[in-house]
Amino acid sequence: MSTLSQDEEKLVPEGRIERVDGDYVLAFDRQLDYPHTYIWSLLAEKDNVAKWLGTLDADWELGRTYELVLGGGMSSGTVLQLNPPLSLQITWEDELGQESVIEWRVLESDGGTLLQFRSRAEGPEFLTEGSAGWQTILDALAEVAAGRRPDTEIDRWTPLREAYSRLYQLSHSMGTVESDSGHTCVRFERLLDAGRDRVWAALTEPEMLGAWLGPGRVELQAGGAVEFNLPGQTVSGDVEYVLAGSRLDYTWTAPEGTGTVHWMLEPEDGRTRLTLVHNLGRETSAGSLMARWHMRLDALATMLGGGQVHDSAHRREALARFYQRFQPA
Repeated sequence: MSTLSQDEEKLVPEGRIERVDGDYVLAFDRQLDYPHTYIWSLLAEKDNVAKWLGTLDADWELGRTYELVLGGGMSSGTVLQLNPPLSLQITWEDELGQESVIEWRVLESDGGTLLQFRSRAEGPEFLTEGSAGWQTILDALAEVAAGRRPDTEIDRWTPLREAYSRLYQLSHSMGTVESDSGHTCVRFERLLDAGRDRVWAALTEPEMLGAWLGPGRVELQAGGAVEFNLPGQTVSGDVEYVLAGSRLDYTWTAPEGTGTVHWMLEPEDGRTRLTLVHNLGRETSAGSLMARWHMRLDALATMLGGGQVHDSAHRREALARFYQRFQPA
């Protein structure tokens, strides 16, 4: 994958994230110097949709369900409104069961087209990821409109995801696969609605650990024992480094593989930015591990918010399928 140039590192969010009637709304407004009927054809005809978004099983039809294959994943839903050549509204359900309502409006403006995009969802999960994703998709649409092939070699999504998180003070949801000193690792970063002391306690105190991760203990000293009794497996390890309230590293030995876990906590406007990096042994499946950590970190946020943690086998299986595509070759 190519690295970003100096100009590309300046990528900034073009979308707006708003709260409307308790929902989260992502909004983009793009002025394009092409006739609105031409932009509508890119939006509405499945052969054109394939050039910038994904493979649609058929042209949009009012009341009809659809399936769309894109970027290794899949979305499905129903066409709620279809008013050629002005507007299209659809439900959008991803492979994890997250559902939103998406609307496109194609309006004549200043001799060209004002393209309006709105995505409305009940919660903030995957909002930073979705915002970055839709901005790159709109960039691809603009490239196709200009008669060019979208550039997929440069990673614009990662810096945009971070920019949306910082600008709107929203937590990432997805984990990512990275390389650390030549070794594969998985990384999660979550912005938690709790002070650093409380998050530290959740990582180290047996009663709180049991509420989101599983029964266990962490001896807070170099060489101290680490033990967790997780569903279907026991994890053991040794503490490698402790900086109270900020940093905790320990080895991780489980039936599914070995590795090293690194926790880092940073205060941020009354909340805590938690970073988890799990370095993997060769035998460990990154996809399976990411699904497990995603659910455990969701549980941590729920527990810190005073909610009751409820695990879902369906959710776990969906996450496992989702993250399997990130398994290194």
